[in-house]
Amino acid sequence: MLKTLSLKSEFTKNTFVLIIGTVAAQSIPILLQPFLRRIYSPEDFGAMAVYLTIFGMITIASSLRYEAAIVLPKNNIAAANILSLACLITIFFSLILFVALFFFKNEIVQLINFPVKYSNYLYFLPFACSAFSIFQSMNYWLIRQKAFKSSANNKIVRRGIEGVIQTVSGVFKIPGGLFFGDLAGNLANVLAGIRQLFRNDFDLKFVSLKKIKCVLKRYSDFPKFNVLPTLLSSAATVLPFLFINKLYSTETVGYLDLSRLVLSIPLIFISSSISQVFFQQTTEKKNSSLSIKKDVMNILYVLLAIVLIEALLILLFGPALFGFVFGSRYEVSGLFSQILVFSFALNFIGSAFSSIFITFEKIRLNSIWQIIYFLAICSLLFLKKTDIYDFLKIYVLIEICMHTAYCVMVYFIVSRYENKIKKQILL
Repeated sequence: MLKTLSLKSEFTKNTFVLIIGTVAAQSIPILLQPFLRRIYSPEDFGAMAVYLTIFGMITIASSLRYEAAIVLPKNNIAAANILSLACLITIFFSLILFVALFFFKNEIVQLINFPVKYSNYLYFLPFACSAFSIFQSMNYWLIRQKAFKSSANNKIVRRGIEGVIQTVSGVFKIPGGLFFGDLAGNLANVLAGIRQLFRNDFDLKFVSLKKIKCVLKRYSDFPKFNVLPTLLSSAATVLPFLFINKLYSTETVGYLDLSRLVLSIPLIFISSSISQVFFQQTTEKKNSSLSIKKDVMNILYVLLAIVLIEALLILLFGPALFGFVFGSRYEVSGLFSQILVFSFALNFIGSAFSSIFITFEKIRLNSIWQIIYFLAICSLLFLKKTDIYDFLKIYVLIEICMHTAYCVMVYFIVSRYENKIKKQILL
């Protein structure tokens, strides 16, 4: 194993800290799934999946993507002002969202075919989205400060609170337990994040209106060229589930949601952790004009090995595993997973290197890909009378083509940077 991934390297230590924390945090909802799936109905989970789909799309735009720039400045003063800017934008955005729901909730419910009996839980969205987005901004500060242990601990707090409330609500038949648990977890995340923020070199003395205006202009490419395309890209990852909810049934979405949860385990546990540490390290090396090629290649080898293992397990034992762990009625989730595993595998690899576009400020290039990705996914709307299995196969084909193109772009960005470094050395 090369030096980058040696047990003594800073990259490996930081990655393991995040992975261990993420595993501990995400193990809570995953280990609770066999129990929760037996006390909540597939329709409950289907409604929750649609809710989280909307939640995911909204949080992409709620801070106008300024949070992604927190790691980039060379000094903490600029970073602190970007963080403050992102939080202020998030609060304002959430107020607008609440007003929109208050006046147009019924229209929104009809538009997305959201189950009417769950519709009042949509009012949770402004609060949950605001809490999540604010914490995300705080988390980028922790990444900047290499406070990966703090970041991991916050995840455990969030998932622990969520799991307890969802379980207790389910046992005592309290309506909306899945929604209440998610909201409480996000609020707990913010409280934990505030504590960690001030323990890791954040100071309100850094922040001023003048400096906020300065970073607003300096990093204006993020809202200009990243918000809409990223929103479209995020929409592209979740639109198939909204399409299925509209074209098939909420119950089918519930089965697909379980497939997505299980297939995302490597993405949740490993890829996201690697991505955060990789983001901090590549930004630091870029500022020092150091090579990142070995880092990229070593990570790629590890990811490919993980993808191969997951794909073999799902293809050989998918339905049987799902039926055994979650109950016989969820064998269909195993069948869905045998189709979806290929797209999740490529997404797993691409996600680990997604920070490359931010580090090298290739926001516009990434935006072009995101728009094309969205348009490609929208073509699924023409499959109105297609069997669900054929629908998923066409969806996976689109995913494979788009994520392959994504990986190719990452390769060219890294290659171009490495060539630039070589020329500097020769000079």
